[in-house]
Amino acid sequence: MSYANIIFDVDGTLTDSRHDIAGAQLRVLHRLGVDHVKEEDLYPFIGRRLEETFRRLLPSELHAAIPGAAAMYLEEYLPSALETTTLFPGVSDTLAELRARGKLLAVASTKRSTTIRRVTDHFGITGHFVQLQGTDNLPHKPDPAIITKILTDQGWIPRETLMVGDTDLDMRAGRGAGTATCGVTYGALTAAQLRVLEPDHLITHFSELLALA
Repeated sequence: MSYANIIFDVDGTLTDSRHDIAGAQLRVLHRLGVDHVKEEDLYPFIGRRLEETFRRLLPSELHAAIPGAAAMYLEEYLPSALETTTLFPGVSDTLAELRARGKLLAVASTKRSTTIRRVTDHFGITGHFVQLQGTDNLPHKPDPAIITKILTDQGWIPRETLMVGDTDLDMRAGRGAGTATCGVTYGALTAAQLRVLEPDHLITHFSELLALA
């Protein structure tokens, strides 16, 4: 099936931001005295709410520090954000080709809308999207609210829309909003982990989206 509209997650889907995000989280943990976690242990948490991440990683006696840990993360992340972040292979060219084919594209991320814009501006891809929708004051994925907002704002029909992401949160949010779903295997989850979620499509390289357009 061909889709008229495509919505993308950011981290793990458009950008390889693992080192910047996990590095900032690791520095927060160190500030709180947690030294046994390695950077690669944090990769599966990327895309989840900071509060959820730190609740999983901090010992119970430090759970009172979770709100402060989330604030510390922003202190650590924002000054060094995008230092090592890159677009995944094929992203820029594929987005350009999708737009050339008349596809309408948007972004739905747990980041704030202003932070999404900072990322897309940095890589020169902002112009490909009709809407950059962050969580802002909306519920986080897997709640479908941010996807539903895009559908409503743009007047898109859910069944003509594809949600592309790398986590269970993306797949569940897309399904909840009534869109088709596409998992990418180069992000947070493996192909086997994604198959369990039964996405409509599964791709190993971003350019494979062109076959769905």
